Amino acid sequence: MLDDQVKRAMRKWPQVPAVYGWLRLGRRGQWFLIDRGQEGFEEALHGQGSPITSPPILDFIGRNYEADEHGAWYWQNGPQRAYVALDLAPLVLRVLGEPPAQRLVTHTGWLVERVSGAACDLDGNLFLQTDLGPAAVDDRDIGQLELHETGSDGGLGLLLPSYPPPGGAGASWVVEPLGVGGAQSRGAALGYVAVPVPGSVPPVSTAPPAP
Repeated sequence: MLDDQVKRAMRKWPQVPAVYGWLRLGRRGQWFLIDRGQEGFEEALHGQGSPITSPPILDFIGRNYEADEHGAWYWQNGPQRAYVALDLAPLVLRVLGEPPAQRLVTHTGWLVERVSGAACDLDGNLFLQTDLGPAAVDDRDIGQLELHETGSDGGLGLLLPSYPPPGGAGASWVVEPLGVGGAQSRGAALGYVAVPVPGSVPPVSTAPPAP
């Protein structure tokens, strides 16, 4: 899924150290740059970063954003990996269209093709396991989905006609309660690293094989 120019840069400079703590993904899919090299940087004042708004840069990040084998997500910026701190999940989903033909699209612009599970945390966030990776539904769009109680125990079901569960058309996904809250606990439960740090993932980018 990486750009060809990025793959070429990785082959040319295969040992560029990865960076951490410079890129953050907000809970609504907004990218933030944390410029730790700026003069007078203070974590308390500048640690949340500044929003990235340039459409070409956002497109470039989205095309070259993926996970390593440990579940840590990164932007492959040329030959260098920039690991991403995740406020909520590695992917944030928006809902397109009206029932029963709704589709889900990631904050990076990729359409979801398959859903394999649904869950919620103690903070009321809704998560889906998708063919593109673990994802959270943007809180602005949860009201567009068909959530319903499944019994007296307060369980939830989610009807996604375009992404039916193994039971087939008309069946609902069981929304599994994670029983956790907070970024690190959510990541552990859903299979991703919420805040990658040096030592938790390989230290350098891996060059792709030559074509």
